[in-house]
Amino acid sequence: MRMAYYPSDFIGHELRYSCEKCQRSGSTAAADALARYGNKPMPELRYDFAKEFGCNRGHDAPFNDKCQIRYDHSAEEMLGIEVPPRKADHERTLGELAQYEFLFALCPECNRRKPIDRWGIQKKVGKGLTLRQVTGLVRCKCGHKGALLMVRHLSRD
Repeated sequence: MRMAYYPSDFIGHELRYSCEKCQRSGSTAAADALARYGNKPMPELRYDFAKEFGCNRGHDAPFNDKCQIRYDHSAEEMLGIEVPPRKADHERTLGELAQYEFLFALCPECNRRKPIDRWGIQKKVGKGLTLRQVTGLVRCKCGHKGALLMVRHLSRD
């Protein structure tokens, strides 16, 4: 999946947007947006559209006063790209986890909580094992085999 789309990706499409905070909405052809503002990333382009209807809250506004302009449809919807539904965590394989995700185990017997070494497990059993299958491999210090696995994100701090 791409990180950002550009107006040039939507030539022939209408870009519709609205701001919940200002209670305003608008639309423009992608070709017109490209001509007026250049080929800026779509997330950045929203603020130019907001300025058109008089909003001065930009991306650098205080956190609680940021512009809330959004596109009415996702890029995938506008381009007709079918996005597969996200799998439940227990159906994902070790290889499908992102670099910034880690596994956290909870023992249902003694309530011990501990991060587990997903890379070590992956090295031993491979990338194809689902998290549901990994649950049966984990053993707690109390002796209980099996755990509740949770996928967590590493902090950006």
